[in-house]
This record gives sequence, C-alpha cells and structure tokens, in this order.
Amino acid sequence: MAVLEVEEGAATSTGVGGVRGGVSRRKQESRRKLLAAARKLFVERGYHETRPQDISREAGVGHGTFYLHFEDKLACFLAFTDEAAIELEYFLAQHVGRVGRLEDSVREILRGIFEYSVAHPGVISAALTDASVLSTSDIGKKMPMTRWAEGWAVLIEKWKASGEVSPDIDSRLAGHLIVGAIKQGGGYAARENLDTEKIIDGMTMLFVRSLKKQ
Repeated sequence: MAVLEVEEGAATSTGVGGVRGGVSRRKQESRRKLLAAARKLFVERGYHETRPQDISREAGVGHGTFYLHFEDKLACFLAFTDEAAIELEYFLAQHVGRVGRLEDSVREILRGIFEYSVAHPGVISAALTDASVLSTSDIGKKMPMTRWAEGWAVLIEKWKASGEVSPDIDSRLAGHLIVGAIKQGGGYAARENLDTEKIIDGMTMLFVRSLKKQ
C-alpha cells in the first residue's frame, strides 16, 4: 500500500507520475482479479485441473496478463497460499492468549483453524496440495504443507522443553502427521457435516495422546 500511496502522490505533480500511478493501479487491480479467480478455481477444481488460461478467463483479463504477474501456475498457486496463510494467522491470533499447556494449546490452535475453514470453505484443503511434485526445477520456496508442519514442529520442541511431550518424538515427522490429519479430518468433517466442537475434541485427544510424555 505504501508504494501505491507514493505513486498516487507523484501523480499530482507531473503528467508522467499520473501515467505511472494509473498503470500501477491497473496492474494491482489485474493481479487482484487473477488471485481471486485462482482462489476460486483452486478450491473448486483443485490445482491439477486448473490451467493458467482458466484463471485468466475467470478473472476477465487477457491470457497474456497472467504472465505479467506470475511466471507459471505454480507461482500463482504459491501467491494464493501466501494469501491464505496471512488470513489464517489472523484467525489463529484470536486464540494466542488462550494458548498455554499442551492440551489447551492444541485445542485452541485447532479451533482457530476450523473457524477459518468455516469462513473460507475449501481454502485450507486447496492450499495444502503438494504442488511441488509438478515442478521441474527448484522453486526456492517451501510448500504450505512443509511450512505449516515446521510450525507445529517448533511448538512440539517447546512442549518437549517443558516436559509435556516425550523427548523421543520426532518433531518434524509429528508436524507433518498433524497437518495431514487436519487436512484429511477436516475434509471428512465438512463432507459429513459433523459437529465442529466434537471434531476439535477428538483431534485434540488423538494429538495429545500421541505426543504426551507417559
């Protein structure tokens, strides 16, 4: 936003600035439309069945415009997942004050995740697609599944230090297992229209029993 404000300010002083500001605003708007379209299609169709030309068509822009903003579909997907991660962090932040010991922490984190899922149906499942298997080169960026699993691993290490989690637990492996369970369990709960609190309680019990030091 700061960059746009500077450019808008410059537009009032010179004709060149006005053109530049207008171009920037149009570029921002086309990127916003593309990301909104990509989000819709990744959720509805999945990564594999969504093509760049589908995203361009859904966004109402020329196909060439897609490549002005994204190198390829994977880059667009990662932009979508970054956007989703920022949104999810906002929901999780509402529960940070209630995070403490192992069981309470797990329950509150899951509650934040499920609240986000209700507000943004299908986004977490779509974002956790492992699109890296489709890349033919090093993309230099971790997939959301890996990033979120590592976030759990950090928490597990803290619970180890406090003596609540067994020191024998492989934190990174446990992190991946937890994220996978959330994706699969959350999908199952949505399809079956299960009670959210019961799902949260059930997942909390499973995770805590698996991690807790005996």
